[in-house]
Amino acid sequence: MSLLDRKILLKKEVKAILRISADSAFDDMWKNHDFPKPLRIGIRRTGWYADEVEAWLKARNDERFNAEAA
Repeated sequence: MSLLDRKILLKKEVKAILRISADSAFDDMWKNHDFPKPLRIGIRRTGWYADEVEAWLKARNDERFNAEAA
């Protein structure tokens, strides 16, 4: 997949997907390496690749099901 084909989500969009309202909680997630690193797309703007956010969500879901099975 080309970099030009990858969709970039803005912080507001990622927070809506994750249902997180507080900036500080969201910032802590990626600063603590619990979430994919952002991509700088402007002077004051960052984004995340949609496929990386989806992979992160899938990993969290897999962890949940593996914990329930154990």
